[in-house]
Amino acid sequence: MEDATQPIPARKISIDQGIIEAAAKAIARERGRSYTPPVSDGAGYTMPPSTKPQQQVPLSRREREVEEARRAAMAAMRRAEATAAAVTAASAVAAHAQSKSAARPAAAQPVAEQAVPVGQKTAPVEQPIESVMVSEPAVAEPAHQEKAEGAHAAAVVVEREEPAPVVESEPRVVPTDPAEITSEYLDAFFSELERCGVTDYVISPGSRSTGLAMKAFERFGSVYVDVDERGAAFFALGLAKAKRQPVAVICTSGTAVGNWMPAVLEAESSRVPLLLLSGDRPSRLQGLGAPQTCDQLKMFGDHVKKFVQMPQPSATDEALAFARQTALEACVAAHGSVPGAASCDGGPVHINFPFDEPLKPARSKGAEKVNPLPPTVVPGQGLRPGDARGIFKVFHGKRTIALCGEGTCNNAEDVQVMLEFAHKCHIPLLADPLSGLRCVDDPYVIDNYDTVFGGEAPRVDVVIRFGRWPVSKRCFTALQEMNPTQIAVDMRDTRDYSASTSLFVHALPVVFAAGMIGVRAKSAASVKCVEEWMAANDEARERITSVPSRVGADDFEGAYVAKMMSLIPEGSLLFSANSMSIRAIDTFYCKSDKNIRVLCNRGLNGIDGTLSSAIGAAQAYEQTTVLTGDLAFLHDANALSLQNEMHIREIRHDGPVPSIIVVLLNNNGGAIFDMLPQKSSEDYFGRLFLTPQNVDCKHLAQAFGAGYRRVSSVHDFRRIYESFLGEPGINIIDVSVPLAGVEFRYSRYW
Repeated sequence: MEDATQPIPARKISIDQGIIEAAAKAIARERGRSYTPPVSDGAGYTMPPSTKPQQQVPLSRREREVEEARRAAMAAMRRAEATAAAVTAASAVAAHAQSKSAARPAAAQPVAEQAVPVGQKTAPVEQPIESVMVSEPAVAEPAHQEKAEGAHAAAVVVEREEPAPVVESEPRVVPTDPAEITSEYLDAFFSELERCGVTDYVISPGSRSTGLAMKAFERFGSVYVDVDERGAAFFALGLAKAKRQPVAVICTSGTAVGNWMPAVLEAESSRVPLLLLSGDRPSRLQGLGAPQTCDQLKMFGDHVKKFVQMPQPSATDEALAFARQTALEACVAAHGSVPGAASCDGGPVHINFPFDEPLKPARSKGAEKVNPLPPTVVPGQGLRPGDARGIFKVFHGKRTIALCGEGTCNNAEDVQVMLEFAHKCHIPLLADPLSGLRCVDDPYVIDNYDTVFGGEAPRVDVVIRFGRWPVSKRCFTALQEMNPTQIAVDMRDTRDYSASTSLFVHALPVVFAAGMIGVRAKSAASVKCVEEWMAANDEARERITSVPSRVGADDFEGAYVAKMMSLIPEGSLLFSANSMSIRAIDTFYCKSDKNIRVLCNRGLNGIDGTLSSAIGAAQAYEQTTVLTGDLAFLHDANALSLQNEMHIREIRHDGPVPSIIVVLLNNNGGAIFDMLPQKSSEDYFGRLFLTPQNVDCKHLAQAFGAGYRRVSSVHDFRRIYESFLGEPGINIIDVSVPLAGVEFRYSRYW
């Protein structure tokens, strides 16, 4: 019997081949079967005991087991070749074994052999080894080595009492259960949306959108719920405006999707990033009279930047990759070329998901693979020096103004760049209330331009327009009469309904301004023009700031708006309705160093969705003031139900309830028509245009649990407004003003 203390003759074998055989033996042991070592093919390769049979001869169970072991071992070899850690561990084990052998008596000490590089084949040997295992040095047992004459490979043999099995990475099992298929499919989609920064979801309850709603709720928890799809879409639009990032809205099939249309049109025109995720019936139910089923393919036509008809859920690798890619493409399209820039190049995107029953998805099972890269990279922008000098020459020495419309400035840095541009180039900035420029009290900011255009406005030779045209109609009319050279600066198109563009510069306003700042010149535009505009603006301001103290101020909308602007706190949001509300703000919002944000749905100038948009935007602010007329208020009165939604979110710890003060200029009708050509003493005017509603808004507010106070004086307004500041939820201040005579009341300022 062989002495157990003698070294076992080692095969001359590479580390990789040792891993193969160790894996084969581990698999056999794991299955409770004996291990049959491989034989040599005579050329350095080891083969399984039986070669691959002809196709017509079936494999025996033993042969199948050996073949499975061989395949598993080959997979282990490939992993070892790709992993430097395996080589490092093997070297450490060999060094450890050599140190043990060096401590033995000379008679029993084997001579170390030359190592063979990983992957090099060895000569055939006669005796198989008992165990070949590469393991970490910290857990390896002492190894034995045998000397062989010649330049043969040294065998690295690690013997362990309990050799750990080689664990393969199991291939992904594609589920067959429909609920699990839907779950994996939607998980892939929503995980990519999350990587792209989409974390806000507005959900309207419905059956066919169950998978979308449940997955959004499972992943993000903090969602918004609005039972009215029309209001939900406007809520999402307002939130997207405030955050300058895409917000997703989810609804079921049929008329629910159609209710999104008004908000889609506004998002298109205002360039607001909106993701529309609609549930739908499968194709087998289309066109056959199935309930709640209609053709939803490209329902919004060209009003969305992108439409995708998704396939029915599948959990194959290809389907999951497509779901992720679709989410990325949707976010890229919704953002446009300048992510995060308001009113530049964003827009709505519609993705339609057909679902068959069962509609309820399974819960997510585990962690997902996360892509560490950012979803998009936006390169730097700028005007080429030659282009900047050419544009500079257009207004050099000319009487030049800049019309600053919605989206001119997105942050304080943009404001500073625009001011530097104005001072260096001697160009006054006629600042629309949505431009972001009235938050600085700088002489170059002309805030009362509308009042100035109502009188003798200074002559203009060149107009540089940033973004859309300002609110003021008198500004538009006066410039049409002056017929100046017009330079339109925008990221997408001219937005020039006057058809008067002389030069279109495809750039962000701040990029254009920075380019002009970089032009070296001893002089710029006309300094005299700047001085004349400053003087005219100061004169108009004196009339405007005196409004609250004038006789009859309690019956004048402007007095309440002027007082409201003085009371709005720093860092808060002002959301305006269209019609008379935004015009009053344009007139009575005077520049100051108080930083407030002003938003309005000026894309299509509609009155619908005003409250929903304002409440959506308010979620990004602690304090919001909403200015609206009574018709816009009543048109979206069901948005007051969001009072309950905000309190539910607070109870669930999904977020605090913001303070929202609604200033309701209640003239009981459409007073703006008193200033339009439709005005008449005939019967049709009151019946078709003034349309008094005679609604008691107090009872309406009480029905939805909103706070309410009616005021009839500027003094009372101040007291009530200050008492509502910081109060969580929706509180309404009903300001009663006359329906008739609005044109006369505004004539001094308009």
